[in-house]
Amino acid sequence: MIDRLRRAVADAGAEAGAEELADILWLARCMAQPDTGPAQSRPESLPTGRTDGAPAPRPAGPSLPKPPADPPTGAALFTAPGSDPGRLSAGPRPSDPPDAPGSRQSPGPQPERGTPVRVRRASSLDDPLAVMRALRALGRRRVPGNRMELDEEPTVSASVDHRMLLPVLRPARDRWLDLTLVVDTHRSMLLWHDVIAELRRLLTQTGLFRTVRMWFLHASGSRGPDARITVSTRPGGEPRRPQEVTAGRGHGLILLVTDTVSDTWLWPELRRVVGQWCAHRAVALLNVLPRRLWGRGAVQPVPCLLRATGPAAPTFSWSLAVPPPGRTRRHTGAPTAPRAAVPVVDMSPRALSVLASLVSGSGRRHRLPCLPLDADRSAGAAGEGPQLRPQDAGVAHADDADRAALRAVRSFEESASPAARELAGYLSAVPLTLPVMNLVRRAMLPGSDHGHLAEVALGGLLEPWEAYDRADPAHLEFRFLPGIRDTLQGSRLRQEITAVRALVHREVSTYLDGLPTGSDFPAVRRASAGVGTRPIASDALPFAHTAARDPGTDDDSPPSPAYLTVAAMLREEILSGVHREGSRLPSQFRLAERFGVSRGTVQRAIRELEAMGLVQSRQGSGATVLVPSPRPVEMPDELDQDRDAGLGQALRDAFEAPDIRIDAVVAGATALLAALRPQLWRVEQGEVTPVSIRVRVLRMGGDGASRDVEELRRVLEDTANRERSTVEFELRTATSPPPAEVYLINDRTALTSYFHIPGPNRNPLGLLPEDRVAETRSWFESWWSLLGEN
Repeated sequence: MIDRLRRAVADAGAEAGAEELADILWLARCMAQPDTGPAQSRPESLPTGRTDGAPAPRPAGPSLPKPPADPPTGAALFTAPGSDPGRLSAGPRPSDPPDAPGSRQSPGPQPERGTPVRVRRASSLDDPLAVMRALRALGRRRVPGNRMELDEEPTVSASVDHRMLLPVLRPARDRWLDLTLVVDTHRSMLLWHDVIAELRRLLTQTGLFRTVRMWFLHASGSRGPDARITVSTRPGGEPRRPQEVTAGRGHGLILLVTDTVSDTWLWPELRRVVGQWCAHRAVALLNVLPRRLWGRGAVQPVPCLLRATGPAAPTFSWSLAVPPPGRTRRHTGAPTAPRAAVPVVDMSPRALSVLASLVSGSGRRHRLPCLPLDADRSAGAAGEGPQLRPQDAGVAHADDADRAALRAVRSFEESASPAARELAGYLSAVPLTLPVMNLVRRAMLPGSDHGHLAEVALGGLLEPWEAYDRADPAHLEFRFLPGIRDTLQGSRLRQEITAVRALVHREVSTYLDGLPTGSDFPAVRRASAGVGTRPIASDALPFAHTAARDPGTDDDSPPSPAYLTVAAMLREEILSGVHREGSRLPSQFRLAERFGVSRGTVQRAIRELEAMGLVQSRQGSGATVLVPSPRPVEMPDELDQDRDAGLGQALRDAFEAPDIRIDAVVAGATALLAALRPQLWRVEQGEVTPVSIRVRVLRMGGDGASRDVEELRRVLEDTANRERSTVEFELRTATSPPPAEVYLINDRTALTSYFHIPGPNRNPLGLLPEDRVAETRSWFESWWSLLGEN
């Protein structure tokens, strides 16, 4: 019985643990009995999960939307457990309470089941194309002693001058640089697994480098004589000597990929190994953390002036100096340059462009932060401020779980950025696998970077996870420490927590619908029927919730994403004249509040409107409307004001009928196109289902090859191809200008305006009385048959 109740609550879109189920049963029993007095009417306060009597904090997390009117229905997406879940844990897990949201123990003997699916990954790199452009300085170049190739232009000129074929050769432009990525294997680097995989794939596909190799850096033992630095060709592979990284001939660049969180970057043994590489190759450190977080790593770079002595020259041969403070000259007693240092760059295109210019041997001095390799400079070079560290294993909390969780969340919020605090609130609503956390970050906070996710993961909120070389990033699920998830949600009511989860699930589903085809990760989809081959724990958290389809329809296409729906509604408002030409749309914050979506969804909707040519968006200035509004209608006082309010309203009323007939005499089809588009969108969305649509246009004063007429023909053909309605479009032209602009709609409405020469007709349309509609019909038919040319 309890299992059935839990499944019913889960299908309704709510989340309830053992305590909530007990409250539900107790309240149901009280409601079934007669009221016995005020003392038994209701509990004085809702439970907050606290045991010390203090109210739980309400963290600075996501703003709460209104609870959805209807519970979500359809198919929920869950993370797929690995084939061997036991190897994903670094040690014994502390036991969770039975109602813990992250618990994976199914209370019933027959858990829910689902179907394994593949879900598209969100991109971890912010701008891959910008990264490719930044590295162009390392591309093909002429290498002395290389093969020759045909120089086409001089060959053509010489052949024409001498009237015979004279090939002219030149040294071929070829790839000249080998790239080696040496990836740190500290367990914090597991958070950057997808970023590094995308970076390696991007560097390989660009074709800039002769070869792209990857090594993994391991540090074992402890600082001192027992320290051992090795490398391997794959995580957990056979240890090999570090000297093998520089094996081979030719120009090479070594990028040390790390987040500098590990204390091993302070070891002299590691500095000695890096120094050996610097003696043979150009070496740079690629810090995957954003530059704003460098001060919270284990080492602190110092600014230096660098100049390479040649293309891909060894780092030890570079010119190294300390830049003067500000614009003044270096004074006596200023710090001297380190004897050896490695330049440090982040993954921004600007920093990579400076590194590419330096390594290519441009001869210019570049100011870059550097990691000193000198023993006297590296000792004690730890960053200032709160450090980024994974939670250490075996931490015992002397206080109860609630007090420890409250202390951990407060410590995190004191040092975390506002975006990281908001992201932590969103992540409390989903399972914590790396692909899902990146999806939530992309969908809910489009302006964030991967460093905000690292702030949450390394901020002392998660349980320890195993080392980089033993974890499976596709299946490893991070877990909040006991009580952290409830503390992040604070003292919110159950309906508020459900609303936040529904918002996250909806936004992630919308973001997934708009992702292009690419890499994916395994997941489990549970439909309403609960039929499948993979078990799903009854208390498992979904990370997305797709909308249900109408079982009575034959359409198997996915539902329209939320950003397309928002774009369609804004498009209808623009074309119907709600937003005038030259005006600005409301701010993204107000649009997100109005439609109940995130700002990321609004941004994607505005990009759709830009692609349609309806708005122009500029950063800091909002979106400006570009399309002129439909023609207004001037209403005589003696006519019924409620019958027709304009061309757009007249067409909207006409599309309520089963058969639609529109006849027009115009000099241009812009006004008709602007008023007809929103109604065709209503047909596409199924709001109205006309049987037939017939449009006849008599265009006078030109031919039928104008852009607006062709666009009108196209949108009608698209409607005919997608919908089941019969759509007919007929165009006739006349060279003489029209005496008036006329619109006849369903033989019920007639709108007219006199045509002025020269210039476009800007006067409002006039609504004719009903007794003039038949006369206007006869006039149109005569002009259509006598003057029009097919």
